[in-house]
Amino acid sequence: MLEDFIKEPFLGFDKKSVDFLNKLRNKKYNNKKWFDANRDVYENHLKYPMRTLVDNLAAELKKIDDSFFITNKSILRINRDIRFKPDKTPYKTNYAAAFTYERQKTPEIPQYYFELSYREFLFAAGQYSMEPNALKKIRRRIFEKFDEFTDIISEKKFRNKFGDVLGESLQKLPKEFSVKEISPELGKYLKMKQFYVYTTYEPEVAFGPELVDLIMEDTGITHDFTKFLFKSI
Repeated sequence: MLEDFIKEPFLGFDKKSVDFLNKLRNKKYNNKKWFDANRDVYENHLKYPMRTLVDNLAAELKKIDDSFFITNKSILRINRDIRFKPDKTPYKTNYAAAFTYERQKTPEIPQYYFELSYREFLFAAGQYSMEPNALKKIRRRIFEKFDEFTDIISEKKFRNKFGDVLGESLQKLPKEFSVKEISPELGKYLKMKQFYVYTTYEPEVAFGPELVDLIMEDTGITHDFTKFLFKSI
């Protein structure tokens, strides 16, 4: 309980945050020498506000679902993984965090994701990974509980804010479903290799404490969808 009283309030990111990320688009600045020389901007205008944002969300998200799990480890590194990639610039041009239920997020499970970049603030939810075993379990649950799934994704707030479920798809039904009577609507989702939704805002929405409420609102709207996917796995 004590930590709820001593946690720092989230006051927002600011223009220096997005200016810093914007400069990282240029290889002149996207290097260790420039980053180290400007590390105080990163620490004070990106890393610190993101930590306070996550701290505040950790308490607020419990109001939606007590199983939400978000910590400072939910914050993604700004360093790029440049192994096996032709682009060797070491830093990302966005700053992001991701969280899920019951445990620390891992790439292969459904989760919530948000990022700040020079051009937008993005919120996303669902299953982005195409890990085969996870996909099989999600497709099986959609097949078995399709009425529940369609009720969730056709809910008015969900549809108005996020539209249809997105993701890459197979050309044909997976083998385990190809011999069954499958409606075109159900078949559409059984062929999907990803199941996610997202929305974007002007970056300025992140410049004040109201960002906590925005993330809470979008998490609430996508909660049943993401929890359905999570329970599949």
